[in-house]
Amino acid sequence: MWCRLKSRVPAGIVDNLLGRAGSVVSSSGSKESLHWVGKDFFGGSALEPDKLDLLRLFHLEIWPEISSTLAFGIPVIDHASLLIKGAGAAGTALHQDRPYWFGKEASPSIVSVWIALEDMSRDRGGLMLSLENEVGVSDMPSFNTGSVLEHEQCAEPEGGFPISIPDQIASRVAEPMAFISMSRGEAVAFDSFEPHMSGPNSSPTPRLAMKIAYAEGRQKAQYLARTDALE
Repeated sequence: MWCRLKSRVPAGIVDNLLGRAGSVVSSSGSKESLHWVGKDFFGGSALEPDKLDLLRLFHLEIWPEISSTLAFGIPVIDHASLLIKGAGAAGTALHQDRPYWFGKEASPSIVSVWIALEDMSRDRGGLMLSLENEVGVSDMPSFNTGSVLEHEQCAEPEGGFPISIPDQIASRVAEPMAFISMSRGEAVAFDSFEPHMSGPNSSPTPRLAMKIAYAEGRQKAQYLARTDALE
């Protein structure tokens, strides 16, 4: 399941982030899909000073709309990433996030908030989701009640995700999917079971997006930050 959020991150906050992420963006200029070049941008790597002050600004714009609906006992940010797709990079294969997160949590709770840091267009490699699975924010309590589709491991994945849905299944699952148009600062939220993918970035500059992954913290030994520490 997925939903559009009414919250919109102001341009000044986006500009602040991109100003401090200049080296990450510029390193994504090749044709490789460097989706995880910004994996530790907000914290999590000893080599990269955390930027939780930036994450806090985005969190304060997004969290009020979804906090009461998700109703986590101990809400946390499991992880947050810059999702920069290099100029000319291939698309991301169809996948669910749950197969990547079996080791993170026994019971699925993670909800991903995907935020556009620029106006998204199809040729930029924007997010693609199933129109049949769209719900309202009020339906978010039903998130993470789905099931895992068959996935396979790819030694040299196109698009950077080594675990993806096999072609014979993906062709059927992708039929109701469409590019999701998003303006700068807009966000969508989806659960661990929502199949998603992105097209290639056929433009001459990197695609700019980010993700905040919220979760129930009561079952977690490790996470990026508790939400109350950012408020």
